[in-house]
This record gives sequence, C-alpha cells and structure tokens, in this order.
Amino acid sequence: MSRLTFRVQIRVSIGIFICCIVLAILTKQSIFHNIGWIIYGLFFIINPVWPVSWDWKDHDKLRLGCRIAGVLAVLVGLLTHFGV
Repeated sequence: MSRLTFRVQIRVSIGIFICCIVLAILTKQSIFHNIGWIIYGLFFIINPVWPVSWDWKDHDKLRLGCRIAGVLAVLVGLLTHFGV
C-alpha cells in the first residue's frame, strides 16, 4: 500500500471531518465532532506528511512536527465538548 501524499491526506481527512460534523448536526450528538478531531489527528500521527515546498528541511523535524500537530488535534477531540 502506497503512502498518501499531503494533498490527498488533507482532502480525505477534511472530508471525513465534514462528514462527522454533518452527522453531529443531524443526530444532535456532539460526540461526532470529537470523533472527527480524533480521526483527523490520527491521520497525521500514523502518516506524517508535509507539503512539497517544505521538503528541503530536515525530515526528522518535519515528521516530529506533524506528529505533534496530530497529538494536539487528538487532544482537542478528547478534552473539548462541542455543543450542537
């Protein structure tokens, strides 16, 4: 299985996030907002990718930055409560 590129991963994760938001609005269950944030963060923890224009920088630091951003997104999903 090939890895997702940054552009494809952003589009897929935002698509899933929007579906979770719509599902939360339709069902009046705010947990789907949180699930959307968690899935979005897990995408970047599991597959850390960055834009092609940043490819000249140190890949270890870029990978670490992507994973930190993913952890922060998961924490937003775990620690916040969005009202519907």
